[in-house]
Amino acid sequence: MSKLKNINREIKRTVLSKKCQISREDRTLTALTKLNGRVYIYCGDRKTLQQFIEDAESEYFHYGDGVSLLERKPESIMALNRDITVNFIGFVGTMAFHQVEHLGSGKDAIPLIKVDYRKYIAGCQDFIYKP
Repeated sequence: MSKLKNINREIKRTVLSKKCQISREDRTLTALTKLNGRVYIYCGDRKTLQQFIEDAESEYFHYGDGVSLLERKPESIMALNRDITVNFIGFVGTMAFHQVEHLGSGKDAIPLIKVDYRKYIAGCQDFIYKP
């Protein structure tokens, strides 16, 4: 088996094992920022998106330039950062969300953790987004 396949398998294993490590009581956005990878939040409908914005505001998340999440129109897929910021992912990030399991290549690759926010806040054990 090639090195790349081994790395991909290890990344999938890491992402899948992480989904069970956030207890139902600890389901916060801040908890997601502590996962080992790049976290993208998927909000499939308006109600879920509104809940995401409210939750992010209550945990003091903001855009990288300090602007409140309430001041800009959000996207259905947003990225969470460890420094308690949120950012838009743009066209390329959206393509990555739908097509790849990790960002980068080789040993420097990091998992792309795709969170279905509706499942996450509902307390579902498997909250990883699956197309």
